[in-house]
Amino acid sequence: MLKLYYRIWADAIISQKKNKAGNTSWQLYTLVPISALQGINLLTIFYWLRIIVSRQLLLAMPVNIFNAHPLNSFISVLVTFFIPFAILNYLAVFSNERYKQVIETYGSQQGKLYKKYALISIGLLIIPVVIKVMFFE
Repeated sequence: MLKLYYRIWADAIISQKKNKAGNTSWQLYTLVPISALQGINLLTIFYWLRIIVSRQLLLAMPVNIFNAHPLNSFISVLVTFFIPFAILNYLAVFSNERYKQVIETYGSQQGKLYKKYALISIGLLIIPVVIKVMFFE
């Protein structure tokens, strides 16, 4: 499983470096989408648990910092589904320039593995939601 994780990262890093040639922010353009996709995967797991258990389960950690509900909801989603993955991914891939070793070890798949991961992650959430809305509501 860890091998697949690093293969996806290597593919994403090489793909972003090609697209952002000469731009120093390729790390950010790689870290943000993969962390967001991992957050989507966590949301998918929570969604399926909610369906299996047939009860209202807490999907995001509640935050009440501001008077504006939309801002609190945004912070809640950010804290639950994005920030933990961004920190873990940074520590696993980018700290101490570990990404160089990851690229060298796992190589490139011309962006195919990265795109498959993105499509599968989004599809695993969207397809069941569409089926539920179409047939069960």
